[in-house]
Amino acid sequence: MIRPRPASPSSAPTPPAPPQAELGRTAAALDDGRISADHARVITGAMDDLPDGLTLEQRRACEAELLLLAVNRAPAKLRIAARRVLEAVEEDQDVVDAHEDDVLAAEEAHAHEESAFWIRDNHDGTMTGHFTVPWAAGAILGKVIDAMTAPRRRVQPGSDAVVTEPSDLARLTGDTRVDELDWQHRRGLAFADLLTRIPTDHLSRKVAATLLVTTRLDDLRGDLHRAGSTDAGDHLDAGTIRRMACAAGIIPVILGGPSQPLDLARQKRLFTEAQAVALSLRYDTCAAHGCERPFAWTEIHHLFAWRDGGLTDLLNAVPLCGYHHRMIDGPDWQHTTQRAPDDTVTIHFHRRT
Repeated sequence: MIRPRPASPSSAPTPPAPPQAELGRTAAALDDGRISADHARVITGAMDDLPDGLTLEQRRACEAELLLLAVNRAPAKLRIAARRVLEAVEEDQDVVDAHEDDVLAAEEAHAHEESAFWIRDNHDGTMTGHFTVPWAAGAILGKVIDAMTAPRRRVQPGSDAVVTEPSDLARLTGDTRVDELDWQHRRGLAFADLLTRIPTDHLSRKVAATLLVTTRLDDLRGDLHRAGSTDAGDHLDAGTIRRMACAAGIIPVILGGPSQPLDLARQKRLFTEAQAVALSLRYDTCAAHGCERPFAWTEIHHLFAWRDGGLTDLLNAVPLCGYHHRMIDGPDWQHTTQRAPDDTVTIHFHRRT
C-alpha cells in the first residue's frame, strides 16, 4: 500500500471521493477506442495510488491528465508518467517526488511477492522454463542478452568505413554462423551460454549450485568420445563436456586425477566441496530407498551424528534430499541403513508406531 499523504495546504479539507464516483471518462475512452485495455489498467492503478485527502475535483483533474498522457504513449511509457500525475494538482515538487518514490517502492514490493520460477525436462535434450522477476532484474538480463547477440560495429582505422564484426555470442561459442540465425534462436543460444558462465563462488554451498560432470581424462583431452554423467540425472556428450570444462560453474570430475583430502575426521563439522564431488561419483540420487531426486538436489548428512562423535568422512556421509533429510531428523520416523559392497548406503524409513 502507498502510505497516505496529507493534502496540500491549498486543498479543501473534504473527504476523498469514493472510487465509484470516478473513472467515468476512462470507461468512455475505452468504450470508444481512444485508449486500450492496457491503458485503462494503468490509469486505474494510478488513480488507486493517489494519496488520501484529495478532493473529487483534484482526482478528476488527475484522471483527465492521465487520459491526455495516454493519447500518444504506449502503456509502458504511460505507467512511468502516471507515477507523477500528482503534479496536475500539487505544486510542491517534494510532495510529488515522495509520492513517486512511494509508488515505486510499492511496485518493487509487489514484484518480489510475484517472483516465481519453474523449469521442466522435455525429455528430448531440452528444458523449458518460465520466470517472473522484478523489472530491474529482467531489464538486466535483457540487456545482457542483447549485448551478446548484437553484431559489433567499429570504425576501421585510417578510414571512415564502418566494419561489422561477429557478435559476442559468435566469439564465445566459436561459431560465426549463429549470427545468421533468427532473432529468437540467437537469444535462446545466448541465454544458454550465459547460464553456463554464472559464477557460484559467493554461494554458501557452491557444489549444490554447480553441475558436476564425471568424465575420463582421455575424453576431456579429446582422445576418446564417451558420454559423461552428471549429478542432475542425465548424460552429456564428450564435446559438450569439453566446452563446459572451460566455463565458470562447471567442475569436471576427472577419474584418475589428483586426489584431495576426503576424510577430515573431527577437524570440520561440515562436509567440503571436494567431499561432495567425491560423493557424487558414488550416488546418482538421494540415498533414501526408492527416491529418485538427483544428487544435485541433496544435502550431505552424517550417518553417525556429529554431535555424538560422528566423523566428517566419506564413509559417514550420505546424500539426502530435503524431504528425507527432514524425515531422518524428525520424530515421526525411524530408519535402517544398508551398506553395499561399493560403500553406498541405502536408507529405509519406517513410521514410528
